[in-house]
Amino acid sequence: MSAAWFTSDDINKPFTFCGNIGQGHPDPDIIFAEGKFHLVTQMDTDYVSDGPWVETVEVRVGVDSTNDGTIDHWSDWQVVKEQYDYIEGFAKQIERISATVDLSGLPEGYGVQFEVRVMDTTENESIPILDKVVLAFDR
Repeated sequence: MSAAWFTSDDINKPFTFCGNIGQGHPDPDIIFAEGKFHLVTQMDTDYVSDGPWVETVEVRVGVDSTNDGTIDHWSDWQVVKEQYDYIEGFAKQIERISATVDLSGLPEGYGVQFEVRVMDTTENESIPILDKVVLAFDR
């Protein structure tokens, strides 16, 4: 017996098998403590992760400030990460705080473009999922 992990971009669609986690009788429990996720098992090894499971995600945003269809100004590449925190009153439910990027240095414009770089620098097999990007504009 072993614990395994599966992914899907929608809970209502089929899941894809991604691999086993260790070997032996796992009887696993997942907990969140001291800012990390822990997979506690009955094996010799337990597993700890900070999350997210892809180590480096970078984002930059560009603005077309002259209305010619070309990006004139780019933000610097910025590392973004989700954050996790406890939900008060729950023992095993964790709040996921979306990654954000500061674009206050960009000028007003007529169009925007964003680029994302994902670099898996971990030893585990990661399958990143980018399920949504939200650009919010203030006036």
